[in-house]
Amino acid sequence: MASFLPLTITLLLFPLLILASLAVGPAGLVNPLDPGSQLIARLRLMRTLLAVGVGTALGLSGTLVQYSVANPLASPSILGVSAGALAAASAAYIVYRGSPPPAAPLAAAVMGGLAAYALTLAIASRAGLTRVSMVLAGIAVSSSLAGIASMLVIYINARYHVASALLLMGSFAYAVEEKVLVAAVAALVAAATALILANPLDALSYGDETALSLGYSPAKIRLAATAAAVAATAATVYAAGLIGFADLVAANIARSIAGSHPSRSAPASALIGAEIALAADIAGRLAATTIRLGEIPAGLLTSTVGGLFLAFLVARKAGQGW
Repeated sequence: MASFLPLTITLLLFPLLILASLAVGPAGLVNPLDPGSQLIARLRLMRTLLAVGVGTALGLSGTLVQYSVANPLASPSILGVSAGALAAASAAYIVYRGSPPPAAPLAAAVMGGLAAYALTLAIASRAGLTRVSMVLAGIAVSSSLAGIASMLVIYINARYHVASALLLMGSFAYAVEEKVLVAAVAALVAAATALILANPLDALSYGDETALSLGYSPAKIRLAATAAAVAATAATVYAAGLIGFADLVAANIARSIAGSHPSRSAPASALIGAEIALAADIAGRLAATTIRLGEIPAGLLTSTVGGLFLAFLVARKAGQGW
């Protein structure tokens, strides 16, 4: 059952966050005709578009994965996809001595995300592929790969002095047309997949037997949904780095306010994911202008809040029984 008031608030919040993202920053837009002001406005626009694209892709990816594995605690970031993509993209910088062609880290991120997800499934299957084993395996894989990726990023910065490697830590600060395009394509792929698989995923949520009785192949549904989610998530890592837990938070909130059917929860998760990314980016920029700590990367903020959200979900599920 959709909740009218939360949905209305969510819809109204989006344009407000867009306007705030275009307005917030250490430099003011004094004269619209001034070249300096025009440059600032363009940079903020690109940054806003990148945040929207990344957030949309992550929100949809979270929904696709949760319906595929029938686990509200699952998401690409939880199951190791994001960390695997980060580690592989970082490795691409080293292979190309700090100057990779754009396609190299993107392709590496996708392959790394797929490999990490496969590793999580392999580990979880040893314990019966239960909800708990999948989440625990994902956390183990994510933690290990995130540590490896962090060491690689430190090496890249020290060895090749590549400032763009800092993007891999989760920030929209260096938005360029190429990365905005990658994020947009990732969002479109995830959206198209969610639209096409809405009814099959809904059937799958009632069990494999129900899906089979309606003429759907559970294996094919899971493969298509997870492949799209992993590819989209990996692309966002290339575009903006680790925006941790945005997928998990968006998917769960969307289902609670829009209803359980993917045709309703998927659009809501896309919108909420974009809002999470925008809000985190705005908050990080406000830190630079108000308390003068320097800009806080959006990924650090989403990881902090998302970690608390995960703890809340675990506590609630433990109380209800797994």
